[in-house]
Amino acid sequence: MQKAILTILTVMAVTLFNTGCSDLRNETQTGAVTAENSGYSASSREPAYLADAYELISVLEGTHPAFVLGDIPDGYEQEKQEFIDLVTKDTTKEEFALLIRKYLAVLKDAHTGVYTGSSTLFLDMDCWAAGNEMFLLNKDGSLSEDRVTHIGGVPVSRIFEIVEDYFVAENDAARELNNSTWALNHDVLELAGCEITNDSAVVTIERESMANTKNVKFVSKDIYRSYPYKVSSQRIGGDIFYIDLNACQDDKDLKEHAKRLKDAVKNGITKVIIDVRDNSGGNSMACVRLLNAMGMEPPGYGCFIRYSELARKIHRCPSEGHKQYDPDRARARKNEKIELVVLANERTFSSATMMAVFVQDGGLGTVIGRPSSNSPSNYGDVLPYKLPVSGIEVAISYKRWLRPDTEADQKVLWPDIVTDRGEDALKRAIEYLS
Repeated sequence: MQKAILTILTVMAVTLFNTGCSDLRNETQTGAVTAENSGYSASSREPAYLADAYELISVLEGTHPAFVLGDIPDGYEQEKQEFIDLVTKDTTKEEFALLIRKYLAVLKDAHTGVYTGSSTLFLDMDCWAAGNEMFLLNKDGSLSEDRVTHIGGVPVSRIFEIVEDYFVAENDAARELNNSTWALNHDVLELAGCEITNDSAVVTIERESMANTKNVKFVSKDIYRSYPYKVSSQRIGGDIFYIDLNACQDDKDLKEHAKRLKDAVKNGITKVIIDVRDNSGGNSMACVRLLNAMGMEPPGYGCFIRYSELARKIHRCPSEGHKQYDPDRARARKNEKIELVVLANERTFSSATMMAVFVQDGGLGTVIGRPSSNSPSNYGDVLPYKLPVSGIEVAISYKRWLRPDTEADQKVLWPDIVTDRGEDALKRAIEYLS
């Protein structure tokens, strides 16, 4: 019952509880950076997209919590200057979108990014990046002994460097996921200087020190829509209630399955599996609703909310200042009659990651699978913004979330039971519950 692959490539808005803008307790006033006070200006003789570059910098620095929390990477100022310097009169919209992607990636916030997609052409290979190496996959998803060393004459380690420049990795799980996906992308391979055509690339594969080359074709993959965003539920073996939660949407469909879960518990079901593998997030209230259906309460995430002009326009918040909530692990309440298992993997992201964190930090059950690409403590709840000249749309986080267990790993959600690559976590969970 392996789930289909969904790569987390778009930034997802995280809509979470306890984030209203009307309560101004614990708020302090901090100056927002606006177009008027940022110090940036553009004349009519400058490249058209340069005005957008200055605008984006101003809005980003005036909106993102990292700039008031002192959480700015050392290379930020250099990356910002390079972003400005590389915009010329000859810069195309596609090239400008890439420059934006690279500039925003320096924050290491996977929720903040550009909506514009890259080429849909990928090499027709099933691979996985493990550390600095890339391996072909066996049919069951496990690593084979075949190692990909070069693509188009360029070492995969160099290609990985390009991927890291343009695609955010909050932890090692995200880094391997990004490399496994984007190191096969036509645009990325061009950026890395690989010798490729529109049709194919020569790939070098090594096994036991013996190297061979083969010509691999590019194929079109719609990786943004490769997985159904829905929820389903069923009984497994008569005594396990299984919910396949593919997206955290607190809608009519989710409420119906929550009701089925509540009725199953009322009628004696004591074993529950909630599957958030490949779930790229959405609204965490969907997670809370499922926990409530079992008579459970999640622990409280800590939250730092930064107010800004952009937040005011979208949510009618104050235009400056902030509000803060402390983590509250003690708020969790477990139903001792229920054995709960949550399944997670690298493609578990955003609110779906929160489901696993709720269960682990609140002592509500057991997490089985592989580490999430989204850090348990992270930036999120994005604000959309459209650049006035190019029309390019970006998303900017305006909240910082802190996992309930402040002593746990803040970067990586480690499952209680880590499965091997290629191992079916659902099968492992059924065995665990039996």
